[in-house]
Amino acid sequence: MSKVQLVYVGMSQIVGGPELGLLLLSNLSQTRQIAIVCDHHMEYELGLRSGEKSITERFLPEVLCNINPLMTSEHYEILFNSIVDGQYKALLVNKDDLTLTPIRASDAVLLAQIVKLNIFMEEHLFNRQSVDSGKSQNKIALPVNALSVEMLHHALEKAIEDENYELASMLRDEMKKRSKLS
Repeated sequence: MSKVQLVYVGMSQIVGGPELGLLLLSNLSQTRQIAIVCDHHMEYELGLRSGEKSITERFLPEVLCNINPLMTSEHYEILFNSIVDGQYKALLVNKDDLTLTPIRASDAVLLAQIVKLNIFMEEHLFNRQSVDSGKSQNKIALPVNALSVEMLHHALEKAIEDENYELASMLRDEMKKRSKLS
């Protein structure tokens, strides 16, 4: 299995959408990126940890990581290995015994930030899901399969409102495809 190393580059908000944000991860050369949907609570948690002075040393994630001396990049890494129903699937990989522990994608990014773990994505998934970084752009493209059902509904309503029927048709098709899989 080939994998691509990712780095956390920041957050963005979804303008005009529900209270959701995007966690932006790019490849090491920062030419391509992916966006992981997160709720406003995760935006807040990551925001607390992005300042120079950390006030989080007594918060539960930091305490649990501190009491486990093996929770380091020498022993663990994060791996994004699939996307299902608009949600990236992440694993906490124990590099010593190769055990895989499923973890919510946004929590995986938070854990990686706290403990300085390396983040990887399977190469075929990265190639399919990533978009050009476009450092000067104010918009971020998201693959349709990276949208939650709620976001698909919201985008469909907006596409119909804007009379963008081609986009509305594509969104409707994705929603039908997912309902058949359920």
